[in-house]
Amino acid sequence: MASPLSDLDELVLKCRDQKAKDYIREAVACYKAGAFRSAIVSTWIAVSFDIIDKLKELSLAGDKGAEKQIEDFEKARRIGDIANSLKFERDVLAVCRDRLELISSVEFIDLERLQEDRNRCAHPSMTTDGEVFNPSAELARTHIRSAVDHLLQYPPAQGKYALDSLTSEVESEYFPTDIKKAIVAFESSPLKKARDSLIRNFTVVLLKKLINEAKDYKEISRVSTALNAIGSIHRERYSNTLKEKLSSIVRGLEAEKLDRVIPLITRVEDSWSYFEADVRQKFESYVENLPKEKLDYIDIFLSIGDLQKAAERRLKKATRAELDEPLFFIIPKQVSDRIIELYSESRNFDQANGFASTVTRYAGDYDTEQIRKIIKACGENDQIEYSFEIGTVINALRKNKNVTDDEVDKWLLDAGLMKFAKVKDEEPEGDGK
Repeated sequence: MASPLSDLDELVLKCRDQKAKDYIREAVACYKAGAFRSAIVSTWIAVSFDIIDKLKELSLAGDKGAEKQIEDFEKARRIGDIANSLKFERDVLAVCRDRLELISSVEFIDLERLQEDRNRCAHPSMTTDGEVFNPSAELARTHIRSAVDHLLQYPPAQGKYALDSLTSEVESEYFPTDIKKAIVAFESSPLKKARDSLIRNFTVVLLKKLINEAKDYKEISRVSTALNAIGSIHRERYSNTLKEKLSSIVRGLEAEKLDRVIPLITRVEDSWSYFEADVRQKFESYVENLPKEKLDYIDIFLSIGDLQKAAERRLKKATRAELDEPLFFIIPKQVSDRIIELYSESRNFDQANGFASTVTRYAGDYDTEQIRKIIKACGENDQIEYSFEIGTVINALRKNKNVTDDEVDKWLLDAGLMKFAKVKDEEPEGDGK
């Protein structure tokens, strides 16, 4: 069974850059030598220098708050201002928590304990018994781990600055819409080694943007690709965020704006599975009463198990005019069945002629049984049989690769439509019957 204690050498390897590794490696060496006071002092030095390096990086990247902190630090160092230098060290953790959001409130508590213990180790303070403070091995080890887990392993941008940076990157027209390229882009961003809070906040921002704000096709593509990329890089934390936040975001939508959920369902992988029961029920009702202008999404809803019945009920109510407008790249069988049903029920020549173009549009997609049904309906419904467009429909069906001319001719003969068969009915031999 693996030990629950973190391996100190592995903690060194987790550090983000070489400087951090060098600083904390010295602390680990002190710990292994039994010099626990020195280990704690060295750990605080590693934290202090890492924070300064992070401030410098953020300053170069344009973070005004970090730039102000570095200016104050450099000024105090340059003129030998000991008081302000000590103040900078006292306040640096609070600055990281409150202004730069490099650490959380809980992480601040752990690192503040490190700072306090460092002061007790480095200064000649004594206990009431006149003994010098002697930290335990466990305490030194805890501080080393806290330093690495809370700060040294992460890049400088983790708070609002990182969130704004990532959001701006996705909003850029140059952000890729191919998921593999999006992952490459994020691998060089603060998202690569991000805290849970950054992953959660970035995911929520993108969800709200996709559902509430995204308007054009390009923006929808960029945001949905970014969400899928986050799911690929940080699957567990991404999934937990969708479970916790997605339903509440959708609940905030007004009924007439439920169509804003469609890009999410159609483009973000497995998004439907994260909806809670009440949200699913609400959207099922929306699909069952899907507006005419959104009917071209019916194929997506038919492919989602929980929405299939609602989509089929909507299809049962679909009119000729509604089915004449959508263009399906691959038409679902349920839709083509409804088209055939409506054509078969033509009540006059105008209906038969008017809907023939819709029937022929998908002539190459019908299966064998559907073609047989159409030809049978042509023979049973005289409004179709004597319509102007019946020849166009039959000629289009002949081009379907699922049937042969012989099969079409047989069904035409069975339906009493010999005039449309390529091989005319022959007189039987014998008694003439």
